[in-house]
Amino acid sequence: MTQLGVGLTYVPGLDRILDACADLLEVVEIEPQTLWRIRADGTISTDEEVLRRLADLPGGRLLHGVGNPVGGSRLPDPRNTALVGELAERLGVPWVSEHLAFNQVDARGESFHTGFMLPPRQTPAGVRSAVRSVRAMAEELPVPLAVEIGANYLRPRNDELADGAFVRRVAEGSGCGLLLDLHNVLTNQRNGRGSADELIAALPLDRVWEVHLAGGLDHRGYWLDAHHGLPDEDLMALAERTLPLLPALRAVLFEVTPSAVPELDAQAVRAVLARLDTLWDRPEKLPPLSVPRPARHTEGPDDGAASPEDWEYALGSLAVGREPATPLGWELAADPAIGLLRELITEARGGSLAGALPNAMRLLFLTLGAAGLRDVLDAYSSAETPRLVASEEASAFARHLSRVRPDVPWLEDVLALDLGLLHVRLEGSPRTVSLTTDPNALLAALGAGRLPVAPPRGEFQVHLVDG
Repeated sequence: MTQLGVGLTYVPGLDRILDACADLLEVVEIEPQTLWRIRADGTISTDEEVLRRLADLPGGRLLHGVGNPVGGSRLPDPRNTALVGELAERLGVPWVSEHLAFNQVDARGESFHTGFMLPPRQTPAGVRSAVRSVRAMAEELPVPLAVEIGANYLRPRNDELADGAFVRRVAEGSGCGLLLDLHNVLTNQRNGRGSADELIAALPLDRVWEVHLAGGLDHRGYWLDAHHGLPDEDLMALAERTLPLLPALRAVLFEVTPSAVPELDAQAVRAVLARLDTLWDRPEKLPPLSVPRPARHTEGPDDGAASPEDWEYALGSLAVGREPATPLGWELAADPAIGLLRELITEARGGSLAGALPNAMRLLFLTLGAAGLRDVLDAYSSAETPRLVASEEASAFARHLSRVRPDVPWLEDVLALDLGLLHVRLEGSPRTVSLTTDPNALLAALGAGRLPVAPPRGEFQVHLVDG
């Protein structure tokens, strides 16, 4: 199989960049979770309109999971895996990738989502847990699986394997391929976890099928894997050193978050893709893509180190604002990255709510200001653990607001409108909502970025339909 080449990871809003770079695109990577509409009954449908637009683009396709990680003690959701497998067959992708991380806790009688990809336990027992998860997903997919090396904001620990050694043992123990996100490993270096070059040297480089690059930013003394902006010169230099070391490399992709797309200059993205192409000295022929036989488990004992389940409970609880009463929890609470993780999770939840409840979030912002909205989100995050699905997050937030009753006029009516519109968008069926304020006045003012001025009151029945 020959290389797919250089390309972009698709996110909503990227169409103008894709159009401007069409002659350079050799591959487009799709995050399947961004195409799914999850209904109230749990059934999932795919956004066919987006798929039709992507079908017109040149080059090959890849799938990159962003919600069903394979680094923890909880096995990946088989329903999610089955849907990814169906899409993989439909698009004819050569492999699928997912994150070596965890985002759900099942321990001590509790089960909750973290709302963020968190680093796994990097011990021999952590290797075994990750290997089980990787194999569980790989066995249900119609194509090979690669795992992504993640960003880790925590300080290095004396009781854990080095980052590169951990990833190598997982790859060899599971037989998976690797997605080497060079911005992630550079982020780890900048945040004090050790040399990016040394981490890369510790990997089984013949298993690296795919490379990612992205932009980042400084925040509170940390370098964030924010997928914001273009790769900087340090990252491009790391790519220049690393790409020639990867004999099985088949795809190099630039990725960005939806919120950063409006600031991207199409010509600058073209320049990045062209430069990556020049850095990659591709051989004329590659061996067939194959998954090596898993190695035998030789990780050794943990010598009393905390288990992966204890790690996930402690770190996951701290990240969502809880205080786990365990020795490991007390120890991890001293890591300054815990405050950063809480902030990032709250911001991610706020972004999810802005997409699901745009008018209500705009009303809260216009009434309370940025600081007041942040206080509302902080209080909500402390009271409720994250939901995996945006519609569930929206419903939980609406229930929270009905309990705390912030002093925000028209909030009940605006929430009813947003929840009704969300239902129509996800279910594809109409819905009627009852209001005490003229909906046209509310939506016209909020759509213009201002508060309503004396909107008419009364009894209004609004019939909402798709489109």
